Amino acid sequence: MPTSTIQPRIEQLIEVKDFATLKAVIAQIEVHELTELITELEGAELAMVFRLLPSKNAADVFGDLPLELQEELLDTLSSEKVATILNDMPPDERTELIEELPGQLAQRLLSSLRGEERQIARNLLNYPEESIGRLMTPEYLAIRPDWTISDVFAHIRKVGEDKETINVVYVVDENSKLIDEVRLKALVLAEPDATVRELMDGHVAFLSAAEDQEAAIDEFKKYEAVALPVVNSQGILVGIVTFDDVLDVQEEENTEDFQRVTGMGALEYSYFGTGFVDMIRKRLPWLAMLLLIQTLATLTLANFNSMHLFAVLVIFIPLINSPAGNTGSQMAGLMIRGLAVAEIELSDWRRVLKHELYRGLVMGLVLAAIGFGAAYLIAPLAGMGQSPIDVPHIALAVSLAITLAVTMANIIGSMLPFAFKRVGLDPAVTSGPFIASIMDVSAILVYFSIATAILHITV
Repeated sequence: MPTSTIQPRIEQLIEVKDFATLKAVIAQIEVHELTELITELEGAELAMVFRLLPSKNAADVFGDLPLELQEELLDTLSSEKVATILNDMPPDERTELIEELPGQLAQRLLSSLRGEERQIARNLLNYPEESIGRLMTPEYLAIRPDWTISDVFAHIRKVGEDKETINVVYVVDENSKLIDEVRLKALVLAEPDATVRELMDGHVAFLSAAEDQEAAIDEFKKYEAVALPVVNSQGILVGIVTFDDVLDVQEEENTEDFQRVTGMGALEYSYFGTGFVDMIRKRLPWLAMLLLIQTLATLTLANFNSMHLFAVLVIFIPLINSPAGNTGSQMAGLMIRGLAVAEIELSDWRRVLKHELYRGLVMGLVLAAIGFGAAYLIAPLAGMGQSPIDVPHIALAVSLAITLAVTMANIIGSMLPFAFKRVGLDPAVTSGPFIASIMDVSAILVYFSIATAILHITV
């Protein structure tokens, strides 16, 4: 049932304080729909509904909630309730929560875990931030190569209920080093007295616990996997990462890239979960930097303010800036995407430069022809009532400026992502407002330099 029809019913039951009926209604809602419903609640309603959740659903729902709602609930729930939820949460979701909390609160939550769960949490938190080790769960199925298929199924029936997945089981040696993986389908179709070794092919894809989480995205796409094993530097199996965790990472990366493309820092929380000061802190430094870049354009114009044709020439600035900025943004977007999905490598920069130099020139010439015609028609109107102006030369200056600005924009837009990637920065910051601001300054400088030379104007 859509949450839009359930939510009014929930709110009505809370208002009349019919908690018995409310609890019964909540118990009948599917877990994912329940999570969606709770994200629409806030304050007392949020805490009330969550407290009435069936115990078997509380940890699952809590783990799927946005971080800001998790923190809000931690402030309202009893210590006993919090401890129960944390102990029942999947290790990877619990790690994600704890690593985002302030140190004192994180330590308090760790202390509330049972001995085994506490050790698991500490082990995962020992891995570097944003690493695959923080993303993985130790809840996997491991078997030995000399086991029979009957032994494997007996093991699955004994411990499989609490594991993250049983679609894939992992073969390890006596030292827990990863040897191979076996699909459940192969086990089901094998003879009961066959051994695991007979099903092995010696090919297994794996992730390194110390690698960045983004590496997991590429590997999952490459192998179309539902789960991949994670090993440490000695090749010992320490956990697995499942596709739903990777989808979360992909969503986070896409969100961060989009926010950077718009010219701001990446948000840790959702829009409504980000406080007033934090939102200002994420946006204002970028706006200030872009404003400083634009002041260079103002200084460029100021150097020509003594020209008698200044007012006429200024009219054509949008004809120069617009195609240059759009070209640069297009090219930066193509490069950012290509680098992100590994269609383009850092070593390809020379090939890209060669291609985009010619493409930029061709696009610049075509756009220049359009600009020449527009300038030729508009210049007489712009100069009406003033001293005679040299329309052909103004149109020529506009067209040459467009050609050079578009070519430059294509080169800068293609090379900046490579430069940022080379020094370890996110190429996404080169797109959007950043590249547009750079091209505004460059295009104005090019335009007025060309106009000064062609029209023989003394500045």
